[in-house]
Amino acid sequence: MRRRNERGEGNMSTIITLAVVIAAGYAAWNVAPVYMDHYSFTDKVNEICRTPRYRAPTDEKIMELLMKQVRERRIDTWIAPRNFKISTTDTNRRIILSYEREAQVLPGWKKVFKFDFQADQPLV
Repeated sequence: MRRRNERGEGNMSTIITLAVVIAAGYAAWNVAPVYMDHYSFTDKVNEICRTPRYRAPTDEKIMELLMKQVRERRIDTWIAPRNFKISTTDTNRRIILSYEREAQVLPGWKKVFKFDFQADQPLV
């Protein structure tokens, strides 16, 4: 039984909506790794920031630990030693990280993501 107002025609808005949903999924597929890399690395920076003095007595040793993690995570294309600022006092350590990463969101559209992070942890 067919209703009178049903004709079996496709609706153009359905096709446009489907295209938008596919484009959003593709963009999320390309952008999600950028944010996942950043947040997992900042967790590691916090952990390194808490490293006690007997394991890393100087800021240079902290920089070595940070750069080791950068290489292991294969983000050395975007993060170099110049992106870090490390300052250690008797009671705490501060690591400031600032970098940019470019990613292709959609074909023909690249976006530069700017990340700034600051870890300030007490020394144990």
